Amino acid sequence: MTRMTAAVLFAALSFASPVGAQTYGGYGDQWGVNVGLTPSWQTGDPVRFLFNADRIDLRGSEVRFGFVRGRPLEGDWGLSFVNKAIAENSTLDVNVSSCSRGDCGTFYRTLSQTRMTGLEFHQFVPFKTWRERVQLGMTGAVGVAWLRGNVHKRTTSDESNVESFQADAGELFPPSKDVVPLLSMEVAVAGIVAEGLKVRASGGFSMPGYHKFGLTFIYLIPQR
Repeated sequence: MTRMTAAVLFAALSFASPVGAQTYGGYGDQWGVNVGLTPSWQTGDPVRFLFNADRIDLRGSEVRFGFVRGRPLEGDWGLSFVNKAIAENSTLDVNVSSCSRGDCGTFYRTLSQTRMTGLEFHQFVPFKTWRERVQLGMTGAVGVAWLRGNVHKRTTSDESNVESFQADAGELFPPSKDVVPLLSMEVAVAGIVAEGLKVRASGGFSMPGYHKFGLTFIYLIPQR
């Protein structure tokens, strides 16, 4: 968990109005909405095997929004639309070998608007709750995304001249040509900042990369 994440969560809790058990007592599961922001993510070296690559350096940011169902003092689950923007000039290299030109192979470089969009199912499970305000737990998610946009592709070999052209972003993931699995497992700290409103900070593994940190805002519609 980064210092920035901790500071944001602490500030939110500092200005929150007191929330007691009487506020939520007797409530069943509630429907709500969620919005999530991940300012920065990047791939780790092991992910190159998923992409059948020799070298990989993809990075970017993420936004997601959808619906949730759960209880303020317990866990929640939901389905979200996910947009993972891939930063311009991220790279992926395949079939790299030494040759008279230096490195031969196929080299991809992302252009602007390269991204992954899809759907993701998540579940938050709290392990501990303090003062009916702060929760510590785990968030897991599975989903699928489609690669969108274009990339710059360059091929180099001893036998031919260098070829350089634009290609579909789906070529980054040769197993399916555009469909990428999503999977995450993150440690999470959640704070109840107002009736029905929770802020959750999380960090950990999130295929096809890892999250430095992320924030999710959840609003559970109160039952009257």
